[in-house]
Amino acid sequence: MLGLILFSFFLIPLSLFINIYSLIYMFFFIFLYFFFGFNFSNFYSFISLSFGLDKYSFCLIVLSIWICILMSYSSLNLQNLYFSYLSLLIVLIFFFLLYCFLSISFFNFYFYFECSILPVFLIIYGWGYQPERLYSSLYFIFYTLISSLPLFLLILYLENLVGYFYFGIVLNIKNLYIFFFFILSFLVKLPMFFFHLWLPSAHVEAPTMGSMILAGVMLKLGGYGLIRVLIFFVDLVNKYSYIFFSVSLFGSLFISLICLLQNDLKVLVAYSSVSHMGLVICGIFSLTSFGFCGSLFLMISHGLVSSGLFYFVGCLYDRYSTRSIFLISGILSISSSLTMFFFFLCLSNMSCPPSLNLISELFISFSLLNWDLYCLFYLFFIMFFVACFMINMFSFVCHGKLSSLVMFMDSGYVREFFIFFLHLFPLYLFVLNLSILF
Repeated sequence: MLGLILFSFFLIPLSLFINIYSLIYMFFFIFLYFFFGFNFSNFYSFISLSFGLDKYSFCLIVLSIWICILMSYSSLNLQNLYFSYLSLLIVLIFFFLLYCFLSISFFNFYFYFECSILPVFLIIYGWGYQPERLYSSLYFIFYTLISSLPLFLLILYLENLVGYFYFGIVLNIKNLYIFFFFILSFLVKLPMFFFHLWLPSAHVEAPTMGSMILAGVMLKLGGYGLIRVLIFFVDLVNKYSYIFFSVSLFGSLFISLICLLQNDLKVLVAYSSVSHMGLVICGIFSLTSFGFCGSLFLMISHGLVSSGLFYFVGCLYDRYSTRSIFLISGILSISSSLTMFFFFLCLSNMSCPPSLNLISELFISFSLLNWDLYCLFYLFFIMFFVACFMINMFSFVCHGKLSSLVMFMDSGYVREFFIFFLHLFPLYLFVLNLSILF
């Protein structure tokens, strides 16, 4: 553990002096070292320096390193005077996410949880597309920070009460106000329906790499936090879980209908993330092994798929200078290779076999039907409308007459195909051996 921590720490000053290819090699080295040097189980292992690993933190750290590698590749078209600062922000994101998932102390977890927002804020603020990015980035950071303030006060209160407040402590808290304010920050981060307004705003103004890390890993911090804290509120969750199930299922259905009306590709992909995260909330609040496992699967698969979709939208924006679904058409007649990768990403997002999304949604459906059989009505229409808006998006973009905006359209770079492959390869590889995540 100490070797991993020191390696990631000394990578921060080093990122200012090395080029992006060296940084990618470093990330690959950390990935191989972590993936083969550590293993995971259902209990905490490798505990030292108030850090530890179990299966949830292991899987999400692997996802974080992988998304950081893809971010570094996708930032190659942003080569400019300030590129060393951009690589520094990528390393800082990795550093804070690594420490956040490794922490077993609640105070450390909260500290790195909030620190991880700052590099994403700077990426949106410095490398966003429109002048409105100033308001969007401030809206994003204050929305998430203000919702986290009650969590910070409650952590200090419980630290004072029990002495050392960590993930493995046995508590049964029955105060409804503590329960609500404890989980509010994680519900905003996910985001839950009614707390999701910061997400489309942040995604629209963020650069491609900012959207990739925001959808790929930052949303998973909320799900990871819920997995850690709900064990303290078992009685209250069993009593009030119907509220969260109702809001999440209705929200997922309503958002999937809204996606049918969107004309901005980035907003469409951002709202589809809200729809999927509603299912993650339902799986976690079911407090069943099927629900927890399905939520973990969906967080991993959604991180890869949504990151790939945002990168595809970024590739189209570089060529067309627009994200309007009505102005982009006929990609199939120019680049069949880009269309093929986009087709696989759309299939994965609508949970077609053999993607990991299908397994995750099946597990969450089992946990919901075990809670109440009437959830089948909502689940059916959520999955149906998700398939509808993904087919609608694919048809508009890839088929039809060639857009008149095309002045110079290439068939795609090898670097782009490689990034799409790295998104899809682990997504379908997991299905061959699902027991690795049990």
